[in-house]
Amino acid sequence: MARREYGKSRRELNGSLPLGILDQSPVFAHSGAEEAIAATIALVREAEQLGYARYWFAEHHGKEHNNTSAAPELLIARMSGETQHIRLGSGGVLLTHYSALKVAESFRMLETMAPGRIDLGIGRGTGSNDETEVALRSGIVREGAFDERLVELLSFLEKRTSAAAPFPGVTATPAISRIPQTWLLGSTAHGARLAGALGLSFAYAHFINGDAPEVTAAYRAAYRPSTHSQHPRVLLTLAAFCSSDAAERSDYLATLALRRARMRLEHDPLPPTREEARTHVPTAEEREHIEKTLRLAVAADPAAIQEQLQALAARHTADELMIVSVTPDAASRRKSYESLAAAWS
Repeated sequence: MARREYGKSRRELNGSLPLGILDQSPVFAHSGAEEAIAATIALVREAEQLGYARYWFAEHHGKEHNNTSAAPELLIARMSGETQHIRLGSGGVLLTHYSALKVAESFRMLETMAPGRIDLGIGRGTGSNDETEVALRSGIVREGAFDERLVELLSFLEKRTSAAAPFPGVTATPAISRIPQTWLLGSTAHGARLAGALGLSFAYAHFINGDAPEVTAAYRAAYRPSTHSQHPRVLLTLAAFCSSDAAERSDYLATLALRRARMRLEHDPLPPTREEARTHVPTAEEREHIEKTLRLAVAADPAAIQEQLQALAARHTADELMIVSVTPDAASRRKSYESLAAAWS
């Protein structure tokens, strides 16, 4: 796997595109939050050994039974001391909930702890339900549109101040010459055009929106060089699973589809077991969501998965791929990433 400016890992994956991991720290059936975070920590360590280029931690709130990664910056800090080469980042910080200055300072601090290895991925969503969102934002005195807050965050990162700025004369600390690599996450043309206009790298959430190459095309059409990047850069985030066992691939698709369908219809349902997913008869409401998941998720054996992922990358002219695997249990997730790394190299 080509490393470009990212530095060398202990093992090189030799595919034509860098490969990363997005981890939502999922809770599995018959387990809890502590097991989910422990599985994440163990997977980061292994991902570096396997040669993955990036490891991003998602941010979700109020989803006790599904996703436990509520503070990606804490996981980045923890794992920066336990890894040497892999890039660590947020996928992404949900800026609507926070002070732009605080986010800038947190990620400047992380950059001092792991120089040249920190990614600030910024999300436009809320990652929560309405009640949780109110609780998260209760301490924010000044409201503002996401686009305005994003521009404010970039000015703090770049140490730009002006009399017209919301807080003239305020600068972010620590005062270091580097800034984290900054990405805007999105699944719509609006987010793509905003990333392009601001000269940010763009991470397209294929696993949420599906295969819409017009979104990544809109990003490249809108792109303007900036201090963050002189060239457009697209990272394609895909839901994928790699196994030589057809039954394992079937279980992955069934549990993922049912889990996502229930999460669209309820805020925080219990994750399904393999047995439940195999025998469940979907309701009419569930069927639409299940069919969408089955269309967008990739489940293939090691002989076929590289070709399928690279075909999707080509449709989006992607520079990198990032894989999110929400499987029936932690063991099958780890095994899938191991099999994918072997297939990629």
